[in-house]
Amino acid sequence: QNSLTMESFLLGSIAFGYTFYAIKPAVVVDKLVALAIEVIVPGRGAGESNWFMKNWRTLEQGAEKSTREMDIRNELRQWDRQFPELHHELIVRYLSGIVASAVVSAVYGIIRPSSSGNARRRY
Repeated sequence: QNSLTMESFLLGSIAFGYTFYAIKPAVVVDKLVALAIEVIVPGRGAGESNWFMKNWRTLEQGAEKSTREMDIRNELRQWDRQFPELHHELIVRYLSGIVASAVVSAVYGIIRPSSSGNARRRY
């Protein structure tokens, strides 16, 4: 039981460290911003019968997406200036490392269950 916990802890720590340094926070932030924009900006409405209205709505939607993206990125820059010790990219690194550590620990616990009951003991 105790060695399983120690092994799980060590593997989780290795996964955290590797993920912390290997992840590219800018890519993750870009994807999260794109996802937020898709959720925030409404899609095209029904009733666009002619080509002019369809193209006009596409232009409006593109302009609104660009405006929202600039607003979100401005808020991130403001956050970084206000809380330099909690830079948004550092938060992404920490969260990614925690998720990787939890996944590795859980998978290790499933693959190698603790010695109990009908498992053979090694001496």
